[in-house]
Amino acid sequence: MKRFYFGLLVMVIVFLSACQSSEQLEPIKEETIDFDKKTALEMVEKKEKMIIDIALREKATRLEYKEIEKSFTKEFGGHAKTILSILFTNNMDSDPESDMDVAQHMLYPTVFHKGITITDAVIYKSYFENEFFNQTRLSIKEEYIGDDEKLKDWNREYFFTPNKNGEWELNGFSGVMNFLGEDYNMNYLELQR
Repeated sequence: MKRFYFGLLVMVIVFLSACQSSEQLEPIKEETIDFDKKTALEMVEKKEKMIIDIALREKATRLEYKEIEKSFTKEFGGHAKTILSILFTNNMDSDPESDMDVAQHMLYPTVFHKGITITDAVIYKSYFENEFFNQTRLSIKEEYIGDDEKLKDWNREYFFTPNKNGEWELNGFSGVMNFLGEDYNMNYLELQR
């Protein structure tokens, strides 16, 4: 019985030590820096131009798809497959060499659509005692500011982190990526000219 209590005591001490060490990961300093909205718009346009160019098509050959996949991987990194799965219809019964169908009943809002705009661009920095844990993240938020009730309160946020060369790389998303259903297509919102 004494061994049981001794083992329990050791487990409690280890648990409390782990809790205490997590408290040490609190940043010693945090700062928020406004990021140039024009530059943010250019960054988002580069990505969303690729998306809209695909979304406005009906099909892509397998050879075209492989090229698209390469360019999306270069631009979106590990998120390329997720975005391509939104843009293309996956028909498991089709011939592996047949053309790929682009999703027709889907709206992926972009800054090229009327009512979609960049509303915020901010760099967040966190500093820790151990510099290894320092973090820098760029957040670019786009929102729908029009009158369509179905899109009211729509937003998407891009997160970027600097790579080894100091260039911003896409790290993730939050918000609603796209809308699906009979009511939607890429021309649901008028394109800006």
